[in-house]
Amino acid sequence: MIYKEVHRFLKRTSLLFFSGVMLMACTTTFEEVVHYNDIELPYIKTFKQDTVTFDKLKAEQARRILNLDEPSDVVTNHSLRSFRVDEIIQVRSTSQSDSIRVTSYSAKTVYDVTMEVYLPEFDMYIPVAYMDSIPAFAQFEFKPSFTGKRINYRKEDGNFISFHYPYFNPDELKPRLVSEDEHFKMLNEIDAKWTIRFSNYDWTAEKGDAGSQWRELRAIYAREWIVFVTNYAYMMTTEEYSHVLERYKEVMGTDLHDNGGTTFTPERYQSEKIRFKQPRTFNCGQTGSSVGGLGGGSTWGVTHWNFYGHYASYSGWNAITHEFMHCMGYGHSSNMTYGGNGWPVFMEHLHVYLNINKRLPYTDRNLLGFHKPENAQYRNGGIDAGFMNDTKTLNFYNTSKVTKYFKANPLN
Repeated sequence: MIYKEVHRFLKRTSLLFFSGVMLMACTTTFEEVVHYNDIELPYIKTFKQDTVTFDKLKAEQARRILNLDEPSDVVTNHSLRSFRVDEIIQVRSTSQSDSIRVTSYSAKTVYDVTMEVYLPEFDMYIPVAYMDSIPAFAQFEFKPSFTGKRINYRKEDGNFISFHYPYFNPDELKPRLVSEDEHFKMLNEIDAKWTIRFSNYDWTAEKGDAGSQWRELRAIYAREWIVFVTNYAYMMTTEEYSHVLERYKEVMGTDLHDNGGTTFTPERYQSEKIRFKQPRTFNCGQTGSSVGGLGGGSTWGVTHWNFYGHYASYSGWNAITHEFMHCMGYGHSSNMTYGGNGWPVFMEHLHVYLNINKRLPYTDRNLLGFHKPENAQYRNGGIDAGFMNDTKTLNFYNTSKVTKYFKANPLN
C-alpha cells in the first residue's frame, strides 16, 4: 500500500525531478533513494544555508589583505594578489577543495550578501551561504555544509531534489554573489574583463630608486590602484559614457583620431568601445617623478601624485588615461593620448560629472586616507595640496563640457 502511494506521488511530480533523483541514484535501490516520513511528503529537507560572520571565524580562517605594512613582495606576487575588475569579490575553492575562499578587492565593506551555487543537473541556483558583511580588503574561508553528503532541497514549488557534491568545485557549481547593497550593485555592473596585477618592475630594495624609472609598489599604492581602476572601469559602463561616444564631436567639440590622423567613424567609436573592455592583463606600478607615467602592452604605471590626485577630477585622470591608451596601442600622434578634446580630456570631464553627482564606486579620498599624515611612513613621497583642491574640482564641474551637455540634454 505504501509503495503504491509513493508511486502515485512520483507520477504527479515533474519529469525533471523524477529523472534527476533516479539518475543520481543509479547504484542504489529504490528504498535507499526515497526517504519519507509520510505519504504526502516522501523527502525530509536536509539542506541548511550557512551563515558566515567574518569576525566570528577562527584566526586561521580570516585575514585582511593589502594592509599598509604588507610587504611589496606579497603585493606583487600575482598568485596572491590579483583580480579581475568584473570580479572584484572572488569566490574560489581552497587547495584542499573542502572549503570556499572569498577574497574582496573592494575598498568598501559590502553588506547582506548571499552566495548561490548552480546545480547543473537541475539547471537552477540555490542559496548556500549568507554573509552579513564582506569587509574591505578581506579574505576568509569556510567549509560549506552542502558538500560531502547527500542533500535534499525543497524547491519553491514544493517538490524536492536530491544531490551529492563531495567537494566544492567552482567550475561546475559557478558560484555567484547577490546583494542589494548599493556599492555591491555598482561593482556588479562592471563588465570590463581586465586582470589587474601589481609590479615593482626593475626596482629592488638593494638598488633602491637609483637608476630606475620605477618605485616600490607598496600596499598603499596598490589600494589606490584598485580605487581608480575600479572607477575607470565603472565609468565605461555608464549610460553617459555610451551616449557621448555616439555624439563625441557634438559634446566635446572635435572627433577622436588615431595614430595616422584618421578621424573615428561611428563604427570605430563602437568597435573601440568593445575592444577597450576585452580581456587584458595590466601590470600596474608606480613610476618615478621624472617620467610621470609609463604605458604600453601590459605595462601601466603612473607617478606618486596621481595616487591621491585622482579624487580631484582635474588632477590625475589625464595621466591614468594617457597611459591606458598607450596600452591600447595609441601613440602621441593620436588625441587618444594628447590633444585639447581627446580621450584623456573626455575622461576627466566624465569623471567630474559622475564624481560630483556621487555616481562612482569611490569618491572620498578619506576612505583610504593615502594623504593623511599618519600614513606618511608608508608612502615614498609627500602631499601637494594643489592636487586635492575640491573648490577647483567644483569649478571644473561647472565648466565641464560633459556637465553642460547633460544639463541641456538630460538622459531621464
